[in-house]
Amino acid sequence: MLGCGSAMKLRAVLVENEPLSLSRLRRLLQGFAQDIEIVGEATDGPSAVETIRAQSPDILFLDIDLPGFDGFHVLKQLERQPVVIFTTAFNQHALKAFETHAVDYLLKPIEADAIDKSLTKLRAMGFNQTNVSRALEQLLDSVNPRYLTRLQCREGDRTVLLKIGEILYFQADHKYTSVHTLNREFLIDTSLIDLEHKLDPKEFLRIHRSTLVNISWIAAIQRSDDGKNAVLLKDAKSTELPVSRMYMDKLRNL
Repeated sequence: MLGCGSAMKLRAVLVENEPLSLSRLRRLLQGFAQDIEIVGEATDGPSAVETIRAQSPDILFLDIDLPGFDGFHVLKQLERQPVVIFTTAFNQHALKAFETHAVDYLLKPIEADAIDKSLTKLRAMGFNQTNVSRALEQLLDSVNPRYLTRLQCREGDRTVLLKIGEILYFQADHKYTSVHTLNREFLIDTSLIDLEHKLDPKEFLRIHRSTLVNISWIAAIQRSDDGKNAVLLKDAKSTELPVSRMYMDKLRNL
């Protein structure tokens, strides 16, 4: 049991790809009625997004292989991700599931003791407190961080997962954005404006309309004879990036 009394129940949405799987999960969760209140159900990707947005659940039991689009795509459509417990028949999705900051990953056929272990994990993460709403807020912040910590970049037929700290700078490149690390470069279709909102301003700074730089990689600020400013990076090439006048104040205040 997660808390004390009915006021402590977590509002849950269940998303399963088959009515039979949905019925089984609903029946299993009835054994945890003191902790879980089911407020919505869906059996495909588009209706899952609609139901989650309408109900704003605390917790989401989410199948990965769904008609329409999969569970990962469902999460990408949400403005705010609930606490997620994935359910699937295939364990090859496990790594990607935890990259989305899911709390747990349950393999089908799901048993009651697996759900009990997931709820125990939630309890260990703060749901043994009397103030469940505050515990939920803290947990959401931990599983769904406000800022990006990793970035997925396509490279041929594979996806490279970069830690944000590995990235020296981002630069607008026509319709795309180039991502620069110490020895590699990738192209992504996320705009600089979107990246600026998703990156921690304590870690990345806009220095030009076309450039976002990792503050920890800045070695020096340089001013040329013609009055133009640039930052020099700590890489082996001492990469030089121009700084627009409108961004100099922020740079000086680092």
